[in-house]
Amino acid sequence: MGAMESPNVMLATLVDEPFDDPEWIFETKWDGVRATCRIDGRGGMTLVSRTGQDLSGTFPELAVLRRAFSGLPITVDGEIVSLDERGRSSFQRLQARINRLRPTPRDVEAVPAHFVVFDLLEHDGRDVRDLPLEKRRRILQAAIVAPDHVLAFSKDVRGQGGAAFAAAERAGLEGIMAKHLGSRYVGRRSRQWLKIKVHLRQEFVIGGWTEPRGSRQGFGALLLGVYDDGRLRYVGNVGTGFDEATLRNILAQLSPIETPSTPFDKAPSTPAAAHWVKPRLVAEVRFAEWTRGGSIRQPAFIGLRTDKRPRDVQRERPRVAAS
Repeated sequence: MGAMESPNVMLATLVDEPFDDPEWIFETKWDGVRATCRIDGRGGMTLVSRTGQDLSGTFPELAVLRRAFSGLPITVDGEIVSLDERGRSSFQRLQARINRLRPTPRDVEAVPAHFVVFDLLEHDGRDVRDLPLEKRRRILQAAIVAPDHVLAFSKDVRGQGGAAFAAAERAGLEGIMAKHLGSRYVGRRSRQWLKIKVHLRQEFVIGGWTEPRGSRQGFGALLLGVYDDGRLRYVGNVGTGFDEATLRNILAQLSPIETPSTPFDKAPSTPAAAHWVKPRLVAEVRFAEWTRGGSIRQPAFIGLRTDKRPRDVQRERPRVAAS
């Protein structure tokens, strides 16, 4: 197959609860930045996000991946993550690296990145997306010839979704992925891949910010929305989860896109004076629940998602998990 610089990745459907089924495998839901990595026959490498953003300069330590696989040309799907001392991935921790196009050696040492691979799109120049998942993962695992501290293969358990979910809860993880063993790799959202989350969290479009109160610097809260029938609908604001550096960094990105009119379909009532922005930034937020009126309760900021398109952000509604 030809060079694959930014293939459409396969996306999972959110479901309401875990399940057991011998035809499914269950993996950790890695909390990082989705990326595809292609290594050509001469060892040239591309590393791109799901929106086509070149990530090689942001994560220079991943250049070693060019020597990590056999069967070139090869294209693998995975997640760039930052791991804590217990081996748990944290998108919030990875924030320190995401917006640095040329990180210093000190940046890399402070928050090293790892690449966890879980699927295979191309092997030995052959498009393998029509092979069943079970076979793709077997070829992928065999193709890893130089594993080191940077590269990891995403392990799975077969059939035992309930136990996998309970283990994720105990470990404080984001959740688990469920994948049908016979699934083909399709570049869209599918019911053949499912995600089950331990806590409610999703992406929201930032439509503005409020003035800070008291001694707080930067801003008070971010004003959040989701797209519904092409219109940006306000769902609430988030004012917790920020440190001083994050407040400064986000405000520096918001100020240039300030606009006099609200991007929401209806101007919301806000807790303080509001500044509106063009809907270009996406935030990931953890929250307790959705209210009947369609707002989020007890939100906490996790990080900015440069790998997500604002127009793709909608309210995630879990489907029934029956496999």
